[in-house]
Amino acid sequence: MKWFLIYTAMLFGLWHAIDLEGDTVLQSAVAPLAFAFVLIACLVWLAGKIIKHPSSSSGDAGGVGTGGFFGGGDSCGGGGGGGDGGGGC
Repeated sequence: MKWFLIYTAMLFGLWHAIDLEGDTVLQSAVAPLAFAFVLIACLVWLAGKIIKHPSSSSGDAGGVGTGGFFGGGDSCGGGGGGGDGGGGC
């Protein structure tokens, strides 16, 4: 929530600083570019908060379970043992 308020305050301030027909470089060039940069950063941050990754709720590391990359990790502990053979105890 803190970052949302920071992004909102920055966008509000930059929006009011933009004057495309202004006499200063800050109002006519820097403020619009900074506004675009902050807007893109805010949208990326917001998308990261909204989109839920399926592996984040299960605690799984991106589809790699306890069996190792090829499914043959720890065959002594009862998990895995397929794919590449796994090995014995």
